[in-house]
Amino acid sequence: MSDLTGKVVVVTGGESGIGRAISLRATSDGANVVVGGLDAAGLDETVTMMSNHPGDGLALPTDVTEPDQVQALIDGAVEKFGRLDAAVANAGAFVKQTSFAEMDLADWNRVVAVNLTGVFLTLQTALKVLLAQGEGGSLLATGSSTAIRPIPGMIPYTSSKGGVHQMMRALAIELAEHKIRCNTIVPGVTKTPALLVGGADYAARGLKYVPMDELVEPDELAALVSFALSDEAPHMTGTLLKIDAGRTSA
Repeated sequence: MSDLTGKVVVVTGGESGIGRAISLRATSDGANVVVGGLDAAGLDETVTMMSNHPGDGLALPTDVTEPDQVQALIDGAVEKFGRLDAAVANAGAFVKQTSFAEMDLADWNRVVAVNLTGVFLTLQTALKVLLAQGEGGSLLATGSSTAIRPIPGMIPYTSSKGGVHQMMRALAIELAEHKIRCNTIVPGVTKTPALLVGGADYAARGLKYVPMDELVEPDELAALVSFALSDEAPHMTGTLLKIDAGRTSA
């Protein structure tokens, strides 16, 4: 168990899957967590699941592609808990596997808007608070093993996640002098509702590229995030935190 007692963390995409697992693990480890996302009912369910944890929770419906809503999310965290220690930009969008020649521009724009621009807005807005506090902090983003080892037919997703990886590397260098750590969580094929977007057999197709032939559990990723948010690794920054059952090593 990592000690996050008293830390205030914002997590986007917290209504299900990896975002929910991160939020629950963080409150279990003592953090106060504000969850943002499009599904208000899912966000409320996540907060309800925190009820027996040491940390507190707050749900604020948020579209990460809308700057005003992202600002309201960060402001809401500070108003509720008095400060901010970390932001986890986890909200993501997917499309079904489609050949590049047949890719729809609207799908491209939607995925990039959520996966890349949404990360930019979330982390930039959080960063302004961290800089004003002058006490360091953590910025994390959810990348993807497909940004390291691409899958055919996933150009918008792969491109946007590759942008996230590079953004976080650059931020780690830029913010090092402020002692703000910037790391990227890199899931493999993970057991989340998002798997269904690619079709019923998407997970099976994905596992063909996984040496351990097993899906990653969201709780595994959440445990690593909790460690990354803690004070146990003060010099861990610019790191790809991979849990992918060997996918990017094959």
